[in-house]
Amino acid sequence: MGNRLRTSRSGGETDPAVLRGLACGAHLKYANGAHWNAVADPNPAPEWERARLKAMWGVTTADQWHEMVQELLDGQVSTPLWDMAMGARAALLVRQEGAPVTEQAWRDAIGRLLVDQLGPHHPELTSAVAAGHEVIARIPRYEARFREDGLLAPQAHVRRTLAWDLGRAANMACWGVDAGFASPDEAREALRVIGAAAAEEYDTWSDFSLGYVLGRCLHFDEDAFGSWYREVRKSHRLLTTRRNSPWTTMPLRG
Repeated sequence: MGNRLRTSRSGGETDPAVLRGLACGAHLKYANGAHWNAVADPNPAPEWERARLKAMWGVTTADQWHEMVQELLDGQVSTPLWDMAMGARAALLVRQEGAPVTEQAWRDAIGRLLVDQLGPHHPELTSAVAAGHEVIARIPRYEARFREDGLLAPQAHVRRTLAWDLGRAANMACWGVDAGFASPDEAREALRVIGAAAAEEYDTWSDFSLGYVLGRCLHFDEDAFGSWYREVRKSHRLLTTRRNSPWTTMPLRG
């Protein structure tokens, strides 16, 4: 059932705002062989879904489902440090009028941001700065591979990894319905907000997808360029080119 782009021909959503939110979850929908345009599984297995949400997300109640959707929407589950690092680089690029950013300048910038955020005497400052430096070393390696594989333009950079959390938020909205933690209307409202957030942060579906791909790699791949990368590289290419993909038939903005 996995690795298939599937569209529900009957019972699919029709509200463009809901569909935009669902499209944010297309990478996972593709990987799981689920209908991208459906809020609920036509043949739900609530007990199995609840067991999965407990094991993988620690979600066991409707309140916890609501909290998890909101944390993902706010980019607070996986992406804060990654996006802080990329934001620091973006600011340097503007200041330097597009001139290349050296690793040392980038390290200095993330260090200053963390001091401002935590305070100069915070007990976790040293470990936070070390984690920031590790992220700064990893991001360019992935971007170089993306360029080599034709996913990213030669001089371009990935702006944010927020898409990684938004894509999972879109699926979490649907999983909540299947688990019996949320009504379809609650999920639809969450999906409208998720789609609007994606449109605010990204210009195109390709930009959104690259943020998702990088987030997944930083989370799981451990710089191996293994299956965690190859699988999402495949879905990126399919979703951004196939004529029946939600990303080629529906603009992210508008």
